[in-house]
Formats: sequence, structure tokens, C-alpha cells
Amino acid sequence: MENKLNQKVYEYITTLEKTNEVLIKTLKYCVAVLAEIKPPAQDPKEWQQMLNRFQETINLGEKIISEKTLA
Repeated sequence: MENKLNQKVYEYITTLEKTNEVLIKTLKYCVAVLAEIKPPAQDPKEWQQMLNRFQETINLGEKIISEKTLA
């Protein structure tokens, strides 16, 4: 019984880690696309701050991915 529970927890954590990895890859792609777009003339500083926040999120996500829970 305990072994079965451990297996389910392991599968759950593995699924979360894989999902996080896919989300980070998708966010990286979106940021790359947004970085190619000319910032709105109204507020290019805000545009860059948005891209910077996305990059911070990517960096944190990649750190989490590299430190896998069950590695």
C-alpha cells in the first residue's frame, strides 16, 4: 500500500516538473517573439520592464527545473 502511494506521489511530482518545463519553454518562446516587436511608442520603458519580469520568471523556472525535486 505504501509503495503504491509513493509511486503515485512520484508520478505527480514528475508530471508537475514536466509541466513546469513546458511552460518555461513556452514563455521563453513568447518573450523571444515579444522582444522582436517594436515597443509601443507610448511607453517603451514599461515594455522593457515587462520583458525583464518575464525573463526573471524564466530564470527562476529554469533554476527550479535544474534542481529537480526527485533527482
